[in-house]
Amino acid sequence: MLKRSIGIGVLCFAGHAYSAEINITTTEDVVKDDKECSLREAVEYLNIDLDDRPDDGYMGCGGKDASSIIALEKNKVYKLVKKLEIKSSMDIKTLYDTNVSETAVAGLNNATIEMTGQEQIFYIDNDDDSTAAVNLKEINLQGCGKNICADKGGIIYNNKALTLDSVKLLGGYARLGGAIYNVGLSSSSTTVASSLKMMNVLVADNQAVDGAAVYAQAPSFKIDNTVFKNNTSTSGQAIVFTLAGSANADKLTFPSRINYIFNSTFFKNKGFAVNLKDGLGVNNLTVMKNTGGVIFDSAFGQAYLANSIVIGNDLAGTLQDCSVADTASDKSILFNNLVSQADCPVGISGNQNTVLQNPKLIAGDDEGVCKTLLDDSNALMCPYSTPSNTFLGYLRPRMLLSYANVFSSPILNKGETTANGNVNFVACELTDQRGTSRLMDNAWCDRGAIEVTVPTSIAKLGKDIKYGEIAQFNILESLGDSDLLPKEQCEAEVGPNPAGTPWQDGCLVIEQKWSASKGKTVLNLNGDLTYTPNGNWHGSDDFNIKIITSSTRFNEQVEAKYISALVTIYQEPNGTMESKTVETSGGALGLFSLMSLLGLIGLRRFK
Repeated sequence: MLKRSIGIGVLCFAGHAYSAEINITTTEDVVKDDKECSLREAVEYLNIDLDDRPDDGYMGCGGKDASSIIALEKNKVYKLVKKLEIKSSMDIKTLYDTNVSETAVAGLNNATIEMTGQEQIFYIDNDDDSTAAVNLKEINLQGCGKNICADKGGIIYNNKALTLDSVKLLGGYARLGGAIYNVGLSSSSTTVASSLKMMNVLVADNQAVDGAAVYAQAPSFKIDNTVFKNNTSTSGQAIVFTLAGSANADKLTFPSRINYIFNSTFFKNKGFAVNLKDGLGVNNLTVMKNTGGVIFDSAFGQAYLANSIVIGNDLAGTLQDCSVADTASDKSILFNNLVSQADCPVGISGNQNTVLQNPKLIAGDDEGVCKTLLDDSNALMCPYSTPSNTFLGYLRPRMLLSYANVFSSPILNKGETTANGNVNFVACELTDQRGTSRLMDNAWCDRGAIEVTVPTSIAKLGKDIKYGEIAQFNILESLGDSDLLPKEQCEAEVGPNPAGTPWQDGCLVIEQKWSASKGKTVLNLNGDLTYTPNGNWHGSDDFNIKIITSSTRFNEQVEAKYISALVTIYQEPNGTMESKTVETSGGALGLFSLMSLLGLIGLRRFK
């Protein structure tokens, strides 16, 4: 083990010593011939043709062995007074000084590039027909926050191949494209000149007349696992706005996956979420509480909305889930969506849309803590929230107590993985917004951006305490996408409590591991677990807890209704140096995420 540790250490050291990345050593926006390297100097250096770059670098940046990767330091703020013009291929990313035991969640420690002047941050164009690929990874881009930062593209003007991964786009203002203006067409207006790819991106608090988040002359973008929140289109048009459909759209094969928006959430934006033009596919979206849902504008039937939730979008009390640009010419395809507007277009026969009029949307405030199933028994979704140690928030579907089985939900199990004779069939995506695998080995998947999953077990829970203290922690994040079953429902599900006492929430059962119980455990519907020791003893109390959730209750066998977890409470006198810390619910969530990647059981397995 010692040799292995030394070997890894040497490799890490070597990686830092011989890295060809261009490390930014100052947060100021300067161009000065010194030993410091600013972001502007690094970009200007990489803009020089490769064969002409000086071997000794430029203004303190680069050099003979330099790559085209610009590295920023995590959590640092880099200020700009004017835009950066990018004319060649380059990567700009946050650098993590990691070791073998550290695991970082993408997006949580991003460096920030902030515009302090009144311009956009990046202007990506080299004024010719040559290609250039620009990749931005794990960076926050903070726009100028003033009206307006730029006419086209409040944060980014793109006329090349741009990829964003684990990026935040915040506070951009423009006439067209509050965050991004994507040219999309060459001057001949027939061929694609630029492209945009967005993965794991938060686009929030941007504003434009059209395209509060993204404006594109044509659908030349791929957007996946992205959240659009609190953006404003002052014209009421689409947050992701496309001016014209793809060239030769009539020659595309349905369903086209060339340009798309998949596995994404539009929440509380002012304007419609997206306008559907030919050549654009939209699948597994959650579109809620915007002032508009989707605008349908397809002349050739090569635009589709599938497996999505588009409900509760209205302007001043007028429902606007759907809007058709021209009812006489529109041929948009809708397949297997949940909508709350009865006059949404339905296309030709074979679609499986569901209309749910006047639904109760959110259990609680728009954002924050979800109400329990007793406090709100009707709302379809939990509030928008961002769980601990995650980058993007989401709206979680609820399994209501009123549902007789898992098919009762208008969201869960309403997606189909095989065509079953449907002409307009579009399958669910393989993963959801969080990267959780959708279960494709069964017949059903879930509508919307989130695939509801349930862990088979929970990682070890517990806490260290001193004499006279009690242990308290919350287990809700360990339950996956479920809620605890109220104690009032327990007897109907599993009969009387075998302990001979009234049921607690979650139908809590405690099984001691090595010794008799040394304390009392109480669990409430909010997921708060409280352990009170029965005296000042030194050591541990180890026991299993078994609980039933709103989802697992549908399993037929009693034992299968329970999820279990090992709990260890370690108590010691004050002033001792010994540490027996165990995982709390945060660690359980880490295992839950891993189990999701390995194939958590979804509600299909309950059938």
